[in-house]
Amino acid sequence: GAAVGGAGGAIEMTVGTGNTGAGGAVKLTAGQSTGASGGDGGGMELTAGESTVDNKAGGDVTVTAGKGSGTTAGAGGAVSISAGVGDAAAGGAVTVTSGKGTATSSGGVTVATADGGTAGVSGDMLLKTGTTTAGNSGSYTVTTGAAVGGAGGAIEMTVGTGNTGAGGAVKLTAGQSTGASGGDGGAMELTAGEST
Repeated sequence: GAAVGGAGGAIEMTVGTGNTGAGGAVKLTAGQSTGASGGDGGGMELTAGESTVDNKAGGDVTVTAGKGSGTTAGAGGAVSISAGVGDAAAGGAVTVTSGKGTATSSGGVTVATADGGTAGVSGDMLLKTGTTTAGNSGSYTVTTGAAVGGAGGAIEMTVGTGNTGAGGAVKLTAGQSTGASGGDGGAMELTAGEST
């Protein structure tokens, strides 16, 4: 309920522990649409609270997987975000966008693996498009935004240092063309910016 002179009530859902098996799961499923005259499946929306108070931030949304047991070398749980399958059309998209600053800067986006522990390495990062058997595979584009009244954003790729061996390598490879009816191998072009 709403509150005057105090905080609004919280909603908390907790599943019980299990001492001889896995803890209970939580599953939220939107409604299915069936029938010839049916519509889209039900949507699901998770929105943190807005603050209308000066100098106060809106609420955060945090999704965290479970911690693995340190006594049995259990791995931490994974976080997976997947769009829906399209049976006769394109599959759904996944979009991650930072918040807009109406009068100031927009928010940043950070994708990073955690530091390695005392006896391990840091996690790998893989950015790739899917394979296809009936057409071109997806492209991969890295672009910074245009600027009015300032410089365009830079793109920087840096390999980490190594204190007991060679520094990490940078490898850029154009695509190979295979098959009897194949064409030329992919080209590679590096062009500095033009000044107008």
